[in-house]
Amino acid sequence: MDVALTGRLVATLSVLAVACSAAAAQPDGPSGQALGDLQQAIYQSGIGPATWHVDTVGAHPGDRVQTVEVIGNLDDARHALDRRFPGQTEVVRGHVSSDLVYRRGHDYELEGELQGLRQPGFQVFRTGLAPDGRTTVGVVGDLAAARTYIDAHYPGRTTVHGNTAP
Repeated sequence: MDVALTGRLVATLSVLAVACSAAAAQPDGPSGQALGDLQQAIYQSGIGPATWHVDTVGAHPGDRVQTVEVIGNLDDARHALDRRFPGQTEVVRGHVSSDLVYRRGHDYELEGELQGLRQPGFQVFRTGLAPDGRTTVGVVGDLAAARTYIDAHYPGRTTVHGNTAP
């Protein structure tokens, strides 16, 4: 009986040792400076594309995948980020109000409303301040439909343009 009990104990300990070494072999996600550098690189890759831009980048400590909040075309963002950071990003819809920094003249309430528009045919991907004080609205999709809708709902307050700067 002692031999059988000892055999089971050895077998159980062997299984636990294999499981622990397998778990230890799985590397955690980046941390410290490496995490900061990765998140900054992801954020910088989303500045300037015509159809999308990065709103925020974040992850829980030890995560291998960074959650990337994007404003604009999510499919274009996924494709570009998967190509540059394979297996390291998960693209989700961003919220314009999550990273606002005060800049004189910006109508953030209006920009937030515009970023939140969900209309068939077009999508707002960027807002900003025009030299004349109006709010610039970059859209992807049907430019004429976007202009008609936005001009009707926010008359005289916006300048609507396509996926390039006005």
